[in-house]
Amino acid sequence: RIELEMEANMRARSQLRDYVKHTAVVNPHARIELREPNGEFKAERATDRLPADTEEIRPHPHGVELGTLLKMLDSTDSYSVSGFLQGEFTRVGGKTATSVIERFNDHHYGCEMAWQPPKTHDDTDIEAAVTDAVANKGREATDVFAAAVADRVAERERLAHHNIVEIVANGADAAEVDTGTAFGDTVQGKAVAAAWNAVRTDLDADLYALVDGATSTRKDDVVVESFAERLAAKFDTEDDETRDRLTRDALRGYVDRAADMTAERDDVSFGETARENVIGAIWNACRTVPDEPPKVRTIADDRDTASALLDAMRETDIIAPPTGCLSPITADLVRSGLEKEFDADFYASATRDAGVHGGDPFIVEAGIAYGGDLAAEGGVELLRFANRVPLVYQRGACATTDVLKGIGWRNYGLDQPGGSGLPNGPAVVMIHVASTNVPFTSESKDAIANVPEIEDEIELAVREAARELKSYLNKRQSMQQRREKQDVLSTVLPEMAEKLADITERDQLEIDDSLARIMNNVLVERHVENGTVKLVVENHSGTNESPDVTEIVSAEPSAVSDGARVVEMDGEWFVKWSPEVESDDESVLEYEIDDDASFDLDVTGIESEKLTNNA
Repeated sequence: RIELEMEANMRARSQLRDYVKHTAVVNPHARIELREPNGEFKAERATDRLPADTEEIRPHPHGVELGTLLKMLDSTDSYSVSGFLQGEFTRVGGKTATSVIERFNDHHYGCEMAWQPPKTHDDTDIEAAVTDAVANKGREATDVFAAAVADRVAERERLAHHNIVEIVANGADAAEVDTGTAFGDTVQGKAVAAAWNAVRTDLDADLYALVDGATSTRKDDVVVESFAERLAAKFDTEDDETRDRLTRDALRGYVDRAADMTAERDDVSFGETARENVIGAIWNACRTVPDEPPKVRTIADDRDTASALLDAMRETDIIAPPTGCLSPITADLVRSGLEKEFDADFYASATRDAGVHGGDPFIVEAGIAYGGDLAAEGGVELLRFANRVPLVYQRGACATTDVLKGIGWRNYGLDQPGGSGLPNGPAVVMIHVASTNVPFTSESKDAIANVPEIEDEIELAVREAARELKSYLNKRQSMQQRREKQDVLSTVLPEMAEKLADITERDQLEIDDSLARIMNNVLVERHVENGTVKLVVENHSGTNESPDVTEIVSAEPSAVSDGARVVEMDGEWFVKWSPEVESDDESVLEYEIDDDASFDLDVTGIESEKLTNNA
């Protein structure tokens, strides 16, 4: 229990009461009482469940900025990038750290282009190339070594330079086991160079296949071939140590240059889409290098390297941050808070999954109340909250207001003059942002800043609740049309039955059953005979129905049919069934009673517009 006593003038009494009322909406666990000199305001709690205790967490990799990352790198005790990632960030384990490092290496070192090895029918012979590169190892040992390398190369679909290094090393080990001859680093280096040169024999054809698969069929084969040749020239350098290692930006430069030359010489353009497709196809053929990433100290001293690490962190799929550090209201309690403070006909609420901004997690919640005693004239009432605290001032500068203005509310059944701006109608829209660091527009903390990640979540939360409102309004309109149709039939059918009886000179027809069949309603009738009461539930609708049928009887019933519950209260007996009645079927509910007993039937679980109660 917390009790505060304050002195103030009461010129803003209505705003004060609104503030307390709105606080009660987002704190449904609290009982709040405001005692004024001339009255009091009381908001009862809607739940006895207290908010869960919050927990401290580390930053999330998707939210940190470059400056923050540099500070973290400078202050960490970790030496390796993997240790830094796992020790300083939340949701980063060994596998995630490895994924980040692979992408970091792609940015920092670049990837190695992987080429298709020569086919058996090609002129290039990997085994012969390796044999020629090896000297003074004996014919038998050299043949075993060269064959081992050639066999392993043939098994691969594509090979990067480091794959050749690995294959040659494995082949050397296998040859030493078989022949007892060791192949040292120098020999392996020559074998790697020979095998790599053999693999790179036909770059034009390899790139032609990639470019042709990435571009439209409208590109002429000759043009694609010329483009591939110009692209291959970028890889075909005079450096004997080339490993065809490049970054994505460097690859983009290769493609742009080849495309520009093709447009200049062949008068055929490669647009941005075609260029991006080619870049994507070639980049997918590249392989991540096995180099060890730089140490943390090195990254901390180089802003560009740190930026590459930041890009890798943002590109890696990482589980959303834990929400234990936040105190969301939850969708159920958002609804409960609105229900206890606003007398409306309809309520909807939504709580989004956690997002991240600036290394800090956040959760957005939204709720809508509609109809009832809410003012029908003017705009909807917008309630803004940050960490369960109402935001009173600077509504026009708040991101929540901007988001609501940008939603097409006509699609959800609310009036929106001009198709933009806050909607009109008897509605309350509340938005709550829970975060360890809410980005406000100023130190006064009156409005939430326009952060794209938060704005997106606000819009998604509001739209989720608004879809429920749309369903409610559509259903209400449908029920209204159904009532109007039923009213017309209720007027017309008796007159038709009467005239038909006059013409045919027969007894007048019972129209209640006919009305239920025409309207596809659920019909409930009571038949009493010799102390036996039968309640017949006929389902004329197109779906199965499960109504709750409660018969209130003035005397104790007996021989009640299966599935019923009988409760005595103040001299009356309540007999309740919950039958499952399939479409175009009926269910008979029975019990026995004294002849002088009185009855009263209550049927729930079905809209009144879809029910015909003739009992």
